[in-house]
Amino acid sequence: MIQTYMITAPEYGKVVDWLEEILPGMKVTHREILVAELLLEENFYRLAEASGDASSFSARLDVRKRFGDVDLRLSAHGASFNPLEEMSETTEDTAELYSLAILKAHRDKISHSWKKGENIISMRIHRSDSKTAVHTLIALVLGVVLGVAMKAGLDAETIRWVGDNLFLPVETIFMNALLMVAAPLIFFSVTAGITGMSDTADIGRMGGKLLMISLAKLAIMLGLAVFLGIRMGAMPELLAMQAGDASSGGATVSVRDVIMSIVPKNIIAPFEGNNLLQVLFLALFFGMLLAKAAERAAWVRDFVSFCNRFFTDAMGTILPLMPVIVAVSMAKLMMNTELTVLLLYGRIIGGAFAELLLLFVVSAVFLAVVGRLSPMPFLRKFLTFSILPFSLRSSNGCLPDTLTFCSKKLGIEKKVAMFSIPVGMQFNMVGSGSYVVMLAILLRLTVGLTMDAEFLVSFFFAVLLLAFTFPSVPGATILVMASVFGMAGVPASAVTLFIGIDPLIDGFRTVANVAGNIVSSLLLAKTEGKVDEKIYGAD
Repeated sequence: MIQTYMITAPEYGKVVDWLEEILPGMKVTHREILVAELLLEENFYRLAEASGDASSFSARLDVRKRFGDVDLRLSAHGASFNPLEEMSETTEDTAELYSLAILKAHRDKISHSWKKGENIISMRIHRSDSKTAVHTLIALVLGVVLGVAMKAGLDAETIRWVGDNLFLPVETIFMNALLMVAAPLIFFSVTAGITGMSDTADIGRMGGKLLMISLAKLAIMLGLAVFLGIRMGAMPELLAMQAGDASSGGATVSVRDVIMSIVPKNIIAPFEGNNLLQVLFLALFFGMLLAKAAERAAWVRDFVSFCNRFFTDAMGTILPLMPVIVAVSMAKLMMNTELTVLLLYGRIIGGAFAELLLLFVVSAVFLAVVGRLSPMPFLRKFLTFSILPFSLRSSNGCLPDTLTFCSKKLGIEKKVAMFSIPVGMQFNMVGSGSYVVMLAILLRLTVGLTMDAEFLVSFFFAVLLLAFTFPSVPGATILVMASVFGMAGVPASAVTLFIGIDPLIDGFRTVANVAGNIVSSLLLAKTEGKVDEKIYGAD
C-alpha cells in the first residue's frame, strides 16, 4: 500500500496533518509518528537548502506499508545530496547541533540513494512485530512441501547428495555464525547488567534478595522441566533425522567436573571453545571488578555498554536469516522422514505450552506463600499484558511497557521496578531454560543414555548456572541449546532438529521469561513494603 503527498516549503505544515491522519490507520504508534515528523522535517529542509532555492522547492513523499513495515520515502530532483554525510560535522550552532542529534539518533533508520537525477531518502518508522513470525511460518510450509516433493521425485542417492552438499552446508554456516557471536554477546550482556547495578542504592540487599527469589523459582521450573522431559519420553523418530549422528553425544560430566571447569585456564579459552559456563564466570568476575572500581572504570563501562549493543546488533543481522534456515531444515527433515514426524513437533510445542502453564502455577504459589498476595489479580492482568511479549518475542523489546505495567497495574513502586526489572531479566529466563532442559532430557532418553542420580544432579546444577547466560533477544535460545545438549551427552548438531519450530515456540518462552521477571519484582517490592495493594487488587 502506497500513499503519496507533494510537499512544498510554504505549505509544509499540511503534510504533518496528513501524516497524523493516515499513520494511525497503519498501526503506527504516537511516539513513532513524532519520530517520523522529526525525521521528515530535518531531511526535507536539508534537501530544500541544498537545492539553492528553498522557497520554490518541492518533493514527493510516499508512505509505504509492506508486510507490516511502514516507510517514508522522500524524493526530489537535484544534484546528489546525502544528509547522512553531515553527521560527522561539528558546529557551534545550537539549532544545527540539535538537528544533527536527531539524525544521528535514528541513523540506522535512514538510507539515501541518487538515481536518474533524483535524491531518494528512505526512513523506516515502524517495523512489524509479526513479520518475522509470518515469514517463518511461510518458510516452514514451503520447506515441508519442497521436502515432500523431493522425496517423491528423487532417488535415495540424490536425496543423500542434496542433503550433504546443499542443505547441510547452509545449516552449518548458520550455526557457526550464531556460535561466533554467542560467547561475546553473553559476556558483554551479563557484564553490562552487573555494572549497571552498581549505581543503585541498597544494591547489595535488594540485589541479593532479588537473586534468591529468582533462583528459587528457576530451580523449581528446571526441576519440573526435567520431569516433563522424562514424561514425554523417547522419540525414536528423531534418530533418523540426525543422519547417523544421533548417538555421538559426549560423555556425561559429574558435579566435580562441572565445578572444576567453571574457572578457565586463560581469558581466551572460554571464547575459543564456546564454553558458556566459563564465559559466565568471566562476566561475573570482571563485572564485579568494574562495579568495585566505580568512577575509575567509567570509560571501561562505556566500552562494555558499546560492545553489548554492538553484539546485539550483530545478532540482529543473523537472525533475520532464520526463515531461510527453517525452510532448509524442514526440507531436509521431510526428505528423510514421513509426514507423521510433524506430530512429534506438535508434542514438543504442547510441552512448551505446558511449561508456561506450570510457571503460572508456581508463580501463584510464590505470590500466595512468599508475598502473602492473592495471585488472581496478577494472573488476570498479566494474561492481557502477555500479548505484547508473545508478539515481540524479546524481553528487552517490551521493557518500557513492562515497567509501566508493574507500576500502574501491579502497584510496584516505580524506583523498585526501575531496578528490579532490568536487572532481573538475566535472572529470570525460566521459559528459555525450561524449554531447553526439556529437549535435552527427551533427547538423552531418545539416544538411550542412562538417567541416573549422578547425571541428574550434575546436569541440574550446570544448567541452573547456564540459565543466566540466555540472551534476551528473539531466537537467541538456540545459542545456548548446543551447550545444554552437550551437558546431557547429546550431540550439539541436534540443535538443527528444532530450528524449524523455534520461532513458533519463542513467543511462549518470552511470555514465561517476562512473567517470571515480573513475579520476582513483585515479591521483592512486597518484602520491601513498596507495593500499593489498592492498585494491585483493582480491576
